[in-house]
Amino acid sequence: MSISIRRSVLRGIGFAVASGALIGGPVMAAPEPPIAAPTTVAQGYGTGTTTVVEVAEVESVNGWYLTVGAGAVWPGNMNYWANKYPLSATSQPKGVLEQNAGFSIDGGIGYDFGAIRTELTYGYSGPSVDSVVSRDLSRSFSDGGKIDKNDIMLSAYWDVIPFGRFTPYIGGGVGYSYLSFPSFNGGSYYNPPFHDKGLFGWQAKVGLSYALAYNWDVYAEGTFSGTGNAQFQNVNFSSYQDVGAKLGFRYRFAKPAVVVVVPEPAPAPAPAPIPMPEPAPAPEPIRGLW
Repeated sequence: MSISIRRSVLRGIGFAVASGALIGGPVMAAPEPPIAAPTTVAQGYGTGTTTVVEVAEVESVNGWYLTVGAGAVWPGNMNYWANKYPLSATSQPKGVLEQNAGFSIDGGIGYDFGAIRTELTYGYSGPSVDSVVSRDLSRSFSDGGKIDKNDIMLSAYWDVIPFGRFTPYIGGGVGYSYLSFPSFNGGSYYNPPFHDKGLFGWQAKVGLSYALAYNWDVYAEGTFSGTGNAQFQNVNFSSYQDVGAKLGFRYRFAKPAVVVVVPEPAPAPAPAPIPMPEPAPAPEPIRGLW
């Protein structure tokens, strides 16, 4: 082969190789496409989690309650007189029942409206008879027995402005009192047994209560109570009156109201940083044919 022909062939081969390199080079050297950022789905913070709820008690004393108290009473003297004689008669049997202290108890149900309370209670007191003084004979006779007093009272109380756990109160009520008088010998007059009488009754109280807990109160109070006159077929008695002192407690049925306190949500965590795409490798250089 002549030199000119060989050069022509070599030039053709070189041109073909160079053309292929120029055409294939950009494809081989093209950088990889950038890595797409991860897709983030927007979600409300706290979705699917348990919310912590705090419950706070709110002081409230309104509602129904039970009350029970016990103590003692100190009654005053009661006058008696026989009603079959005129009051002006000098020989009229009359005198005084002198009494000693006795036990007292009461209990019932009430409703608290706030500053005002109402109660329906049953009470019992039993002072003993110390002696009977006969005025017509100017003599004193010792007789046993006691006066049983049973009461059903409807009362109202005003709870004065409290200070701390202490609440002073005043109140009173009216109702029905049932008195049972013992038999006694008044000198020229004998009072037979079974002198029972239903009478108008009343009471007044002043006291101080202390809140042990939401449902429990204890209290101490002074009392003053009495009835109307007791009139029987043969003998009459003046009104019964006593002063007393009592300790007791109240149990409230009301449950404390609640306020749901939901704490403010914590700030949402910051999203993770988007990863940066890695750089594409540099293309390899085109090597010569020789």
